[in-house]
Amino acid sequence: MSGVFFVAGVPQPQGSKTAYVRGGRAVIVDKNPALLKPWREAVAQAAAATWVHRPALAGPVRVEASFVLARPASVKREFPHVRPDLDKLLRALLDGITDSGEVWGDDSQVVQVQTSKVYGEAPGVHVTVTPVGGAS
Repeated sequence: MSGVFFVAGVPQPQGSKTAYVRGGRAVIVDKNPALLKPWREAVAQAAAATWVHRPALAGPVRVEASFVLARPASVKREFPHVRPDLDKLLRALLDGITDSGEVWGDDSQVVQVQTSKVYGEAPGVHVTVTPVGGAS
């Protein structure tokens, strides 16, 4: 029982944090909250729409993700081997899927990942979520 979906938009990385103290309390925030929050919400909505009327996966999960980035007009290289980092894109994707509350209980269930960054006409991410082995 795989789920396949596409999230349109510019993929956003999640990684670096900024910490500060406000009113005697430590506060930790993402460095790019204005872009990251809407991206994770879009991922959550697409994942939830794909998984509607299905039980959440309870066991180990495989995720395939292909991040499509727009090629800047001045860039001639074949692959986007520059920022954003692939691992940070994946972190935002997995947390967004978890935020959906529909696909799995937590992204710690992900035991296999196949992911890539490519240039393309329609920025976003193509995602396939599959239970591993006999799990469902």
